[in-house]
Amino acid sequence: MTCRLWIIQILTLFLCHKDVWCLKSVILTLEPAVVQRYHYCTLMCNYDLEGAPLYTVKWYRGLHEFYRYTPNEYPNTKIFPIGGITVDVNHSNSTQVVLRNVEFNLSGNFSCEVTTEEGFSTGYDTKTMLVVQLPEEPPTISVSSEPLDYGDVLRANCSSPPSRPPATLKFILNNRTVAKSETIITKKSQEMLWSDLYLELPLSEVHFNGGRLILRCEAQIADMYLEYAELRLDSVRDPVPERVSAVDRASRILDLTLVQWIIIIATILQNS
Repeated sequence: MTCRLWIIQILTLFLCHKDVWCLKSVILTLEPAVVQRYHYCTLMCNYDLEGAPLYTVKWYRGLHEFYRYTPNEYPNTKIFPIGGITVDVNHSNSTQVVLRNVEFNLSGNFSCEVTTEEGFSTGYDTKTMLVVQLPEEPPTISVSSEPLDYGDVLRANCSSPPSRPPATLKFILNNRTVAKSETIITKKSQEMLWSDLYLELPLSEVHFNGGRLILRCEAQIADMYLEYAELRLDSVRDPVPERVSAVDRASRILDLTLVQWIIIIATILQNS
């Protein structure tokens, strides 16, 4: 908590004990709190003046004020330029501020500070915004060699396109997690990061499901993004489906044709 906010809190407690109007329930809400880059975010400040007239509402990014609402001034709104902050004036007022084209540098603390006109009772609240950029495509899997059998080593790589924060990756083989480790960041791209995860797994009988090997890689960012890639790997133990040869099929057709001819000939003889 900053020195300025400490002073506000101490003065508020002092004034409240002097039986003057005091603010109650100053609550700041960010909608959404996790914002996709270049999207909107609405900062809503709800407060109870308890009958006291409003003096001013101030909005801060960190320690820097960027928007102020003062009902007794004209114009009653004032914007203080800060890099990366674009206020939608038409949709901002005494209880909310709408930010447009949100950028990465806005990740951090936002505060609203409410002051009453009589007694100058002040209340505030602070919330944290996180600006993210999700991957534009699902992850991809590459495998070194196939087919695979007991004793072979499965080597695979999973890669997720640039994002911020980087995606967390994990490998799942036949519905069992076989690798989930620290994501390896391979390179940067326009303030975003690629994610890569490498798998090296000696295979045994427990890894095969009826001879099949299905490998999946999942890419996840918190609770807002989950995509996957899946491969069915060639295995020497794949179940072999029952096969019918061309000779067998031809023989069955021929047998059926002979039966039909016998029926036709018998029918003709009976009618003659």
